[in-house]
Amino acid sequence: MKVLLIGGAGFLGTNLAEAMIEAGHTVHLLDRSFANHDSRHLSIPVSGKHEADIGDAAAVIGIIDALEIDCVVNLASSLLPSSDQVAFDMEFRSIVLPGFHLLNHIAARKIKYVYFSSGGAIYGDTAGMPCDETIRPLPINHYGYSKMLFEQYIEFVSRTNGLEYIIVRPSNPYGPHQNPHRKQGLIAVVFDKIVNRHPIEIWGDGSIVRDFVWVGDLAGAVTALIGRNAWNSTYNIGSGSGFSVKQIIQQIEELAGVPAHVEYKAGRQVDAPRIVLDITRLQSVVDYQPTDLQDGLRKYFRTVYATNS
Repeated sequence: MKVLLIGGAGFLGTNLAEAMIEAGHTVHLLDRSFANHDSRHLSIPVSGKHEADIGDAAAVIGIIDALEIDCVVNLASSLLPSSDQVAFDMEFRSIVLPGFHLLNHIAARKIKYVYFSSGGAIYGDTAGMPCDETIRPLPINHYGYSKMLFEQYIEFVSRTNGLEYIIVRPSNPYGPHQNPHRKQGLIAVVFDKIVNRHPIEIWGDGSIVRDFVWVGDLAGAVTALIGRNAWNSTYNIGSGSGFSVKQIIQQIEELAGVPAHVEYKAGRQVDAPRIVLDITRLQSVVDYQPTDLQDGLRKYFRTVYATNS
């Protein structure tokens, strides 16, 4: 299958491209810029890197048509759980609305579509229960709300124009190629701060619980779903287990052999106290056994830090 990864220059795109190429797919990447991607000196044998404004639907459609793409994977998003109304308005104009136009073109061309949603923010405050895909999304931040809107439009285009889609709701991914200097990606950020003996800023008291998934597991699961023709459904992809921020910091301290300097700030209303994903549906469709967190943290430490020391 000939696949185009929109927003493919980032952490998820890099790992997904590796998995899909290994599975025999032809992979093209599309993003605004590949300057940072190229600076990592990665040797992923993608078939092409295409620079275009993701918000320019006509330009993206032109690339899709010229390459005769069979499947589009949408990884594009600029929002964080902490993003405000101004950032949401910009996202809606520059990414969401152009994405809606693109969906109708894709459906008309009988091109398949995979959307990376959110496995946390879209569910909101679920009162501690494991989240399965049948739970009504009740996001409590703009990031989750934008994802919910896009999911609903995908389902609308599927009903009205025959779009074949897969919606994936990943938990918090971590692993190689993740940028530790961004505001998203707790494990990468904490590793970087501890190893370099910098203070860690935590919103709340560290009791917030999240589900963390090794990015190789996530990429492999998405690739497997496409290979199984598991279309027109939504899948959680996570570990099925929850760990608090304090537990993550403690485990990384032990691995790095360096004490953390943590600065606790007031909690935020945009952060649900506990989100853990139910992965039963995914496991009923593909062979999926998530990496244990301790094993994943050791693997991350060896990959990112032991090889750079």
